Amino acid sequence: MIRVRRRDRLWLTIVSTLTALAIFATSIPLMLKFGILALFLVMVGLVVFDFDAMGALRSRVTERPRGTAQAREALNRATNNGGGDWVGLSLEDIGLIASQQTEDGLTYERTRTITNEFDGVRPYVQLNAGPGMAERRAHIRYELLDPSGESRFVYEDNAYLRLGENTLHPDQHLPLGELTSSQMGQWDIRVHVDGRLIGMLSFTATPTDGERLGRLGDRRDRPTSFEDLLRQGRGDRE
Repeated sequence: MIRVRRRDRLWLTIVSTLTALAIFATSIPLMLKFGILALFLVMVGLVVFDFDAMGALRSRVTERPRGTAQAREALNRATNNGGGDWVGLSLEDIGLIASQQTEDGLTYERTRTITNEFDGVRPYVQLNAGPGMAERRAHIRYELLDPSGESRFVYEDNAYLRLGENTLHPDQHLPLGELTSSQMGQWDIRVHVDGRLIGMLSFTATPTDGERLGRLGDRRDRPTSFEDLLRQGRGDRE
């Protein structure tokens, strides 16, 4: 049964009228008339067969960008390097987690600047899996590259993706006790899903300085688990 939405009837009436005027106009070439008629039939098909193409287009134009600013930056770099989002799997967040043993125990913080004062760092990602990509196992590859482009940390795992948000990170970290001067500068996080580069984000390794040490005086408000740290991070999304 053919059904036309009420909201589309006025639009369809206007397009039909304009098409009829064009078809019966004597000043328009015959080939152009055929083109106008074909375009009209395509539009009618989209309406009659319940393809909400115009609504989908409007939602894409007006939809607010998803994910954190870091996720959008990482996705843009991945796209420029032949990767990017999968259909049905979007990058919501990506970053670096640093850990340090203090008098209050092991603490964690999200950072894009690392120094030798940290015990170790590891990458993490938050992926949103849609119906076509959820409820399956995916191969995840994490990699940290130093300023020379050499891989300093590689971890691969098969993770089960559930419908909705999935927070993933390696079980191991990169120790930072012996960073050399040649390793100071810009590093890269790269994350692959099933062999496709889905995120690429830079971070910086710097020498320990007095200002940074001053921030280490009070760690009482620092999270003591990955779950608490990432839960706090969700409020930073733009």
